[in-house]
Amino acid sequence: MTSKEDEKPLKEYTRAQVEQHCTHDDLWLIFRGKVYNMTPYFNQHPGGLAILRYAGKDVSTVLPYVASHGIAWKIIEKKLEEHLIGKVK
Repeated sequence: MTSKEDEKPLKEYTRAQVEQHCTHDDLWLIFRGKVYNMTPYFNQHPGGLAILRYAGKDVSTVLPYVASHGIAWKIIEKKLEEHLIGKVK
């Protein structure tokens, strides 16, 4: 586990910048004010193309709903952590 001193400040992106990353080969999401580049995960996503519907968008209300329908929250958190690139300005 890293301490606060070890953490680098997150790069900031506007919502408009995130919205530009909305294709299968360039897929970013916003979740709870943080930005995730999910492009490398696209082909592994268990829901197939469903993730593409949310490309470039804020999924803060969608992910808890998905988790309530059988996807383990720990798996979602792990995938998000692996793909964190910044935060929303």
